[in-house]
Amino acid sequence: MNNSSLYRKTRNTLFLVMLVLAVVLVIQIVLNVLVIPRMKIRQVLLESTLQLPDQTLLRMGGIQGQVNYLTLDEDIVQASYESSPLIRKAFVEKQFPNTLKIVLYGRNPLGMFLKVQDNTALPVVFDDQGVLFHAGHAGEGLDLPVLTGSEFSEMEVGMTLPEGLMPLLEDLKMLQMDNPLLFSGISEISVREKGEGLYDFTLYFKSFAIPVLVSENLDEQLLKKAMLVLDVMKKRAMLSDVEYADFRSGQVILKMREGV
Repeated sequence: MNNSSLYRKTRNTLFLVMLVLAVVLVIQIVLNVLVIPRMKIRQVLLESTLQLPDQTLLRMGGIQGQVNYLTLDEDIVQASYESSPLIRKAFVEKQFPNTLKIVLYGRNPLGMFLKVQDNTALPVVFDDQGVLFHAGHAGEGLDLPVLTGSEFSEMEVGMTLPEGLMPLLEDLKMLQMDNPLLFSGISEISVREKGEGLYDFTLYFKSFAIPVLVSENLDEQLLKKAMLVLDVMKKRAMLSDVEYADFRSGQVILKMREGV
């Protein structure tokens, strides 16, 4: 191959490369100037179990003002939602050409404890996973068992209850689903750690004035048995003579008040 042929081949190759680069540049300019700026999210399909205004929910995911369809990252929006203690799970999906679908599942209240702040007792609400997701007066209207004990004094929203309490939460969740009437009859659960993540619980029912000591298994049959015993004692006018009822051994042990 002579020099002139090589020169022509090299020139043609360079011209082709420059042409391709020019076309790519033109496409990039058209996309950046004409296409991408016009591809806005024009419709948001929002479904949520949270009782919050839509604008508040959108801000929680960082969705404010005009949002570009192409540059919006669903994973980032989903992570933003799920970083909130209020939200248990979020699904975010872009639907071509200009729609964003958001589905939010809030946490279901299971119980609460009272935290003293500025000389005021504020309810702190948790779900069946033990996540503390709300603190404030809005929790006062909820008909939920109140947990008491030293374990909760330093806990804040966003934290999770101690791992050793998870069996209790599982029992409460099962009771809430299977027997909501029995569940709503529990006023307070006093928690006392025995050591090594084990706990004793003292129950207080709304209908009876004496505490009930139970083991870690807070199942429906045990609670029915406890309430039946207390109801019989109430009808016989015996409650005032009893300091507490102990069901931890499987047998009913009544601790009588001094002098009775």
